[in-house]
Parts: sequence; C-alpha cells; structure tokens
Amino acid sequence: MREPILKAVAMPPRVFWAPMVPAIVNFATQVPIIFIWIALFQGNPIWAIWTILAVHVVIVIYGAREPHLSHMMLAWGQNGPATTKNIYRSRGNKFAP
Repeated sequence: MREPILKAVAMPPRVFWAPMVPAIVNFATQVPIIFIWIALFQGNPIWAIWTILAVHVVIVIYGAREPHLSHMMLAWGQNGPATTKNIYRSRGNKFAP
C-alpha cells in the first residue's frame, strides 16, 4: 500500500495542531459573538482574540488525547443522541417494542 493513504487514515486533518472540525466550529461561533460585542459595547478586539486562542489551546489538548475528535463530532451530528419513543407505557427507553 502507499504511504499517503495510510497517513491520511491514521492522522485526520488539523488546523494549527487542532482537529479541523472543532477548530472551525470555534472560529465560526466566536467571530460573530466578537462582532456583536464590538458593535454593542465598543469593545477592544484584542481581548476577543485571546479568547479564541484560549479555546483553541483547549481544543489542541483534547485533540492530542483523541486524534479523531472531528470524526466523532461528525458522527454524533449525523446520529444525534439516542432517544426513543416507547410504543407502550413503560419505564425507561425500550429500543424494541
């Protein structure tokens, strides 16, 4: 087998040492909040940049512990939490009728 294929499977894509999906989610959620904060309170954007960096460092730490964090987030987003609706009244969740 070729080495690039094994490398792509073994190590998912990263953005500045963080898994790609959590890094993009971090940036996509904090940038609008920063602009709203600047518009409403005439805040200094330098403090907002420090919050992005702090959260990015936390994501890097979690990404080092679990390299496939992006794939785990994507799989959870497609399936969602496991909730069921019981056909008959009973205690707890039943996965079969």
